[in-house]
Amino acid sequence: MSFEKIIGQDAAIKAIKNMIAQDQVRGTYLFLGPDGVGKRTTAISLAKAVNCESTDCNCTSCKKIDSGNHPDVFLISPEGASYSIKISRIREIIYEASLKPYEARKRAFIINDAETMTEEAQNAFLKLLEEPPKNHILILTSSNMAGILPTVISRCKMLKFNKLAQSMIQEFLRSRNFDEGQAILYSHMAMGSIGRAIELKEMDIISRRDEIINNFFFRKSAIFRENVLRGSMEDDVEEELHILLYWYRDLLVYGFTNTEEELLNIDRHNEISSYAGRFSKKKLQRDITSILKTIELVRANVNPKSALFNMAVELKRG
Repeated sequence: MSFEKIIGQDAAIKAIKNMIAQDQVRGTYLFLGPDGVGKRTTAISLAKAVNCESTDCNCTSCKKIDSGNHPDVFLISPEGASYSIKISRIREIIYEASLKPYEARKRAFIINDAETMTEEAQNAFLKLLEEPPKNHILILTSSNMAGILPTVISRCKMLKFNKLAQSMIQEFLRSRNFDEGQAILYSHMAMGSIGRAIELKEMDIISRRDEIINNFFFRKSAIFRENVLRGSMEDDVEEELHILLYWYRDLLVYGFTNTEEELLNIDRHNEISSYAGRFSKKKLQRDITSILKTIELVRANVNPKSALFNMAVELKRG
């Protein structure tokens, strides 16, 4: 079976293997857990396992699934500027599900980020989710169950996926040719997600982080000048607000624990340990709340310059 490369999800993989061994893979499944921990990979591996033509998983069926060219395996993901799955896409799935498999034992429909389905799309999906045709399986993956209608959830068998331990991510990154320092740093910053660790490196997040932290935290004389706010954050306001949020989070964590183990910005632990004691825990909690509020305002399309300036004023207060 093709589950060997999925790390840290032993309970979910054991349950899936038991279902396969007992020929009980049928109906609708919801794979629930954080982004980047293996939900999508597991869903694809399940589609491969129930259709595999050999014991070494190097058959024609598995190769077609890996290449995205299998006529009976469908991967559906959010699309467009709204990053959503609309009812038109769900109607296509409903039609495809009315057809018999072309060559597979089981047709598989994998709906990634199922919480991005519009409410209209989810309601249209209900009957199919409740009674998938024989030899059809539907797998929904989601990191946010709050975005899925209760009527959809009630029709699914749920498998939970967990955050990964920092040590597991570190070992995985070493195997992907991250040097030792990178493996340590990105495994701390990943917050339990291999996918996020890889994405952060591709984004060159460290140089961006250093610019933000230096401008907003250490250059006290410049922190409130509007040109600093504009210059640092106009490219991706929300992502860079999260950088600032994680810095304040580390200050608070160190204030409570007085240890470095749980820090995200582990490479700057000396500065964190030095500065954490200069702020009360109450002050840091207020600052974190202010940054979170600003993130919500930016998401709501409030003028970012105004939101950022107000945040800077609040962060200055004692």
